[in-house]
Amino acid sequence: MLPFDVDIYLFAIIILDLLSIMIMIFKEQKRPSSIMVWSLLFIILPIAGFVLYIFIGKGPSLKKQRTFHLKMQTDKKLASSALDDNLNKFKNLNISKQHINDIVEFNAKYNLAAVAIYNDVTVYTDIAKQYEDMIADISNAKKSVNILYFIYKTDSIGTRLRDVLVQKAKEGVTIRLVVDDIGSMGAGDKFFKPLTDNGAEVLRFLQGKWKYLNFNINYRNHRKMVVIDDRIAYTGGANVGDEYMNKGKLPWRDTHMKVVGDGVYLINLRFFKDYSYVTHKDVIAYVLAKPKHNVTNILPMQLISSGPDVANEEIKQTYIKLIYNAKTRIWMQTPYYIPDESFADAVSTAVRSGVDVRIMIPEIPDKKLVYYATKSYASDMAKIGAKVYFYPAFIHSKTLIVDDDICSLGTFNIDVRSFKLHFELTNLMYGKEITSQMAGMFENDAQKSSIMDIEYINMQSKNEKFMQAIMRLFSPIF
Repeated sequence: MLPFDVDIYLFAIIILDLLSIMIMIFKEQKRPSSIMVWSLLFIILPIAGFVLYIFIGKGPSLKKQRTFHLKMQTDKKLASSALDDNLNKFKNLNISKQHINDIVEFNAKYNLAAVAIYNDVTVYTDIAKQYEDMIADISNAKKSVNILYFIYKTDSIGTRLRDVLVQKAKEGVTIRLVVDDIGSMGAGDKFFKPLTDNGAEVLRFLQGKWKYLNFNINYRNHRKMVVIDDRIAYTGGANVGDEYMNKGKLPWRDTHMKVVGDGVYLINLRFFKDYSYVTHKDVIAYVLAKPKHNVTNILPMQLISSGPDVANEEIKQTYIKLIYNAKTRIWMQTPYYIPDESFADAVSTAVRSGVDVRIMIPEIPDKKLVYYATKSYASDMAKIGAKVYFYPAFIHSKTLIVDDDICSLGTFNIDVRSFKLHFELTNLMYGKEITSQMAGMFENDAQKSSIMDIEYINMQSKNEKFMQAIMRLFSPIF
């Protein structure tokens, strides 16, 4: 019997909090750090903590994860032959060094990542130019346009892209558009009705059971992919919105890329795996044949993807291996720098080994609270000798440069969300020319930036340091 003065409702919440902790331990198998932070939140805010857990802490069930994984067995069927064939072709080119062979083979074995050898790549820091080129390519589409975006806004560029897609649908081009349900919640059925009325597919990734109620807020598809006629692909940091052209509330800087060549097939395969999950369709017929192209430029690349459907954290593990292997430099751009212990240890080891480590983060954040955690972790790196740059805008670019001949560009941030919670991708590219180009872009951004040095760290107010400590504590659940 409960004492009469015990609040039955509070008791019920406590029981629910305890059940939530048990679910995290035994069913979702969250990391101890995440469980401890959630437990602390339940103690401090028992009611609000439970509500937050329901909406942002509880992920897709293991059953759904297994369903996703089983549907993606197509990947293994398609990749198995391509892996060996392309890997042998790559080695026979005799253009790579041992450290490149090492990472390529690691990705082939650990990530089932085939090597795309012949590619032409255009890298954009001017997203308005990227939109113009992409829309021009879509306007010339003859067969199909496959699109996936985390955020699709209904502003001027979003409307313009939609209208171009409507015209292509009227011409008989197959239009497949997948948007993340939470990221693109502002773009509803009414906005996309001209597309669906003309036969285009418009789908929402991890859609909630109720229109405005989604219990998987944290688990989002953060990928950005556009594939046109199976021969041109666009991917990178930019979603669809005027803000990516530096026309929003924040000054903005992003990086995106266009691929023509072997790599298009890998990006299209990644699109169809996500499309298959949403539609429950067998997509193998769409991707059995590799489209032909006339590209002869040797620019090997591998597409690495990761997400909450698997436990391997493929992109993070690839980055960690690259960091430990680095001999001369590690330069990265990220809007958020909130590493877990394994990633932070890798970067710290590189700094102490004499590697030139440079980390570029925004001077103007989009999320103030999260920014406190970013500055806290960045301060750790600055204190041991890494160069930490504040870019004078919100830099949304997700790039990594390792030594003189490996670079990465994709959707992957250096934070727990991208490590574990979001569906992500990145494109690893191998070669001195593309790496030099990416490094030149970094250096150009660095010239505009200020440095986080010891003087800056020491001058921070007590309130600033307190907020950094608090947000760092809660960073495992971001």
